Amino acid sequence: MNDTPPPAGRSYEVQHGDSLSRIAKSNGVSVQALLDANPQVRNPDVIYPGSHLTIPATRYTVQRGDTMQHIAADHGLTLQALVGANPQVRNADLIHVGDTLNLPSVGHLVDGLPVVGSVGLVHDTLLPVYMTDPRYRSDIGKAAIASGSAQSTVELGMTRALNADPTGKRDVTQRQIAEPALARTDGTRNQPTLNLQRFTDPSLGSNALAAIVIGNAEGTRRPDGGFTAAYGGHTDPGNAVHNRGSFSYQHAASSPADADRRQLTTLQGQLPAYEAAARRAGLDPNNARLASAYLDLYNQSPSAAGRFLNQLGTLRGQPIDAAHITNLRVNSYVDASTGQRFRLSGGGQAGSGFVNIANRQVHGTATEAQVQAVIRADQKRRTDAVDSALNRQGLLNGTATAPTPAATVPASASGTGKAARILDVARGEIGTKEVSGGRDNPRVLEYHQATSLKARNDETSWCSSFVNWTMKQAGVPGTNSAAARSWLNWGTSVPKDAAHVKPGDVIVFPRGNSPAQGHVAIVEAVLADGCVKVVGGNQGNGPGNPDGVNEKVRLLSEAIGVRRAP
Repeated sequence: MNDTPPPAGRSYEVQHGDSLSRIAKSNGVSVQALLDANPQVRNPDVIYPGSHLTIPATRYTVQRGDTMQHIAADHGLTLQALVGANPQVRNADLIHVGDTLNLPSVGHLVDGLPVVGSVGLVHDTLLPVYMTDPRYRSDIGKAAIASGSAQSTVELGMTRALNADPTGKRDVTQRQIAEPALARTDGTRNQPTLNLQRFTDPSLGSNALAAIVIGNAEGTRRPDGGFTAAYGGHTDPGNAVHNRGSFSYQHAASSPADADRRQLTTLQGQLPAYEAAARRAGLDPNNARLASAYLDLYNQSPSAAGRFLNQLGTLRGQPIDAAHITNLRVNSYVDASTGQRFRLSGGGQAGSGFVNIANRQVHGTATEAQVQAVIRADQKRRTDAVDSALNRQGLLNGTATAPTPAATVPASASGTGKAARILDVARGEIGTKEVSGGRDNPRVLEYHQATSLKARNDETSWCSSFVNWTMKQAGVPGTNSAAARSWLNWGTSVPKDAAHVKPGDVIVFPRGNSPAQGHVAIVEAVLADGCVKVVGGNQGNGPGNPDGVNEKVRLLSEAIGVRRAP
């Protein structure tokens, strides 16, 4: 075909508050392309107001298997915009390998959708044209937008018409011309649940919200949808393989956007199994945090994601919060019943990439406890990153939780500060158990290291070790003692009644008839019937099951003391 010369590169003056990712996104180019055009930028995280950057002209060479529709989706464009920028393409259904296409600049995002052009002025307001998909719309049609003598037509599948007054009065009754990415076709907005098909839509490529949310966990994207330098390509710290795109894709792809489209196709293919498993567990598969956690874990390790689905039932009756999600993710690598990483059918253990990371951290051969510490830290980091992106995209407001027992004071009522940190850490350990036989759970041994006793087996009573370890992780001083009753002299005394006890308080119960023995746990909720729900270590898991970290309901009147963090 006859190639059309692309527009020449242009100069841009850096403004206060600019970043490379913001400049790249607002000009429709990748961060890597912007860096390639500006070799004077040595550190992509440092640019100075007043300096000038070259915005590269954007062109694309057709690859085998490409279609105009896929190329448009990969670069955040509508098919109409791509065809309009390439008048040399006489038949949009017929392009050839090696052909060169001009890519029109993509502007800023409005309501989460990329603007690719404009349709004219309505009362001095430039109306943007969005990349949208009619499959997710219920009421889109052609309409004329009048503004004085100017008139433009909004094409089917591009925008929803603005209701402009044809008499020319300055009154626009509907300013929203494209639904947000996750709006339902019944017109409702800000829903706490996801449209999973839309969330993972491959045709949206790097603009899909799954790419942003999971990309933030990968370090390739920012919560606001921006790109980091890693998006263009980087080396995986676990297996040293080069990857690219939002999902750190490690297979053949023609571009980072193409990599995103391919991985979105894979993730979308996992939705039926995930939805079925969630429903079997009595959970809402459209819960934003739960669905994102599964998809992110699948992106990281498909085998771990399979074990995640097998254990969804452990979330029944629990809040779908960051602590419980993190714990379930960890238990997708570490068998809670043995304290060891899962054995793989082909040999070896789950999480081999974490072994490499742990070895580098200790500059030698890491112990199993050190490997598991890396796993937990990574899963917590990813959970927090997913939450950050979901929150930035407005998808956590009102997110539903699984049904929980009625309580007058919910576990989150303690708000922020020490109590919240203590509970977050403690609940993140739920599922840790002693190991039967001659072996010991390395996690329990880690708890013991938070006391002066530093016991070396998980048969030694460890309820106080668990609470001391929890306090240490939360940045709160503990008692440094393995004795449960040592907590009776810790912090501030709290009256033993429902009006005063709060989540995050430490509670001590008697054990047997010995005045020297006891059991210590952390209050998670104050219930309406004179009971408290506590989370603690070394607590029974039922007949025949080893003790572990779990939640129990106890009578508040049975406590011999309640204390609050100093």
